[in-house]
Amino acid sequence: MKLEFEDGRGLLTDADRELMQRCADAAERAEGVRLATSAFVEIVDDETIRRFNCEQRGKDAATDVLSFPTVAYPKGRTAGGCEKLLRREYDPETGACALGDIVISMDHVRAQAKEYGHSERREMGYLLTHGLFHLMGYDHMTDEDKPAMRAMEEKALASIALTREDEGI
Repeated sequence: MKLEFEDGRGLLTDADRELMQRCADAAERAEGVRLATSAFVEIVDDETIRRFNCEQRGKDAATDVLSFPTVAYPKGRTAGGCEKLLRREYDPETGACALGDIVISMDHVRAQAKEYGHSERREMGYLLTHGLFHLMGYDHMTDEDKPAMRAMEEKALASIALTREDEGI
C-alpha cells in the first residue's frame, strides 16, 4: 500500500513513517486486497482534528482518528471482495486505487498510549490500522459489526508483532 503523509508540524519521525507503512501493508494483506492501493494520512493536533470532526461529522470534540473512505461498499462487503469497486478509484499518478483519507491526532496518540500502558508507536500503529480498516469497509458502530473489525485489526497487527502484549517491531 502506498501511503502519502501530510505532517505540517513535523510530528512524525522516519521510524514512525516506516512503522505506519508496515501496518498499512499488514492491513492490506490481512484483508486480501490484490490490487495496489493508496491512502492519504494527515497527522494533526487535537484542535485540528476537533475542527475536522465538527465540520465532517457534526461532533464538536477532538477524537483519535477519523477516516474518510472513497468507496461505498455494499452492506456486508469489504475491500477484499470488491475489486471492481476499488478499480474505479484507480489513480494513474500513484498507480494505485485510492482507499481514502485518514486523520490522526498526535495528542491522542500520546494520551492514549499513556492511558493504555503501551508505547506511542503501538498506539500510532493501531490507530492507522483502525483507520485503514474503516477505509476498507469495516465498522464498529454496532455489536454485530465490532467483532469482525477487531479481529481484522488484531490479525494485521499480530502479523508484524505489534500487539498489546509484544511490541516487537
